Amino acid sequence: MKRVFAVCLLLLSFLCCLPAFAAAAGQTGKKDYELISPESYEGYWEEKKEGRLLMAVTPTEEPGWYDVAVTLREKRPKMDVYMMRAHYQEDGSMYYENCLFVLRKVKSDGSVKDKVKYRNGSGLLYYSFDENVLYWTDYTLKPEKRVLTFIKTASPDTDEAK
Repeated sequence: MKRVFAVCLLLLSFLCCLPAFAAAAGQTGKKDYELISPESYEGYWEEKKEGRLLMAVTPTEEPGWYDVAVTLREKRPKMDVYMMRAHYQEDGSMYYENCLFVLRKVKSDGSVKDKVKYRNGSGLLYYSFDENVLYWTDYTLKPEKRVLTFIKTASPDTDEAK
């Protein structure tokens, strides 16, 4: 009887402590930005709300620097295009101050004409590890109203993309 009681007590204490052990095992003690690496940004991202914008983030040959392009997913005769080179920061964000924003017109013969809307725009990309989303704020045009959220997507060249 003592043996059964001891086993039951042991099982009960184990079951009571299990949630605490599980929670502690999932915590690394690291802050959100410490879990992010520059590679977290690489690839294709689509706007979460409507899925109309597509962002491509590709590493350059310079360590810590990435080329970023934001365009409309659909090919249209006229579209906005943002092009920038962003640098990975210690806080886990990517900052740029060289954005070129153009209105791109694709003619029927396939040639492209860009009308520059602004140069040297600045902004920030921030990947939220917890939410698994990428936030983009362009400081040039009403930054308080221009925080867009992106989710990871497949390459637009694959069948998995929309």
